[in-house]
Amino acid sequence: MMKKSVIFLILGVVVLASCNKNNKVTPICDGSTPTYNSFVKNIMTSSCVGCHSDMSTYSGLSNYLSNGEFEKQVLTKQQMPENGTLDATTLNKLQCWVNNGFPEN
Repeated sequence: MMKKSVIFLILGVVVLASCNKNNKVTPICDGSTPTYNSFVKNIMTSSCVGCHSDMSTYSGLSNYLSNGEFEKQVLTKQQMPENGTLDATTLNKLQCWVNNGFPEN
């Protein structure tokens, strides 16, 4: 009975570890020049606003931009969105947006 408990514990740890976001990519600007209105707003609406309603507008997002949290959580740690991941193409475009100073239009 004890062996079964240990096996289930180990399996549980393995399953939880596999849910971790370990497949990080290093975002590299692909040369594009996205703006908030042309690209980022759609990402915010589909991936962020459900949990972060203040990110529904550029001005609401600006606090996360100025304090570095957007770049830290989305691009560096890649911990957001919490219930999913952003693909490499999206991360690369977001990196361009950051590199270009977060243009709105």
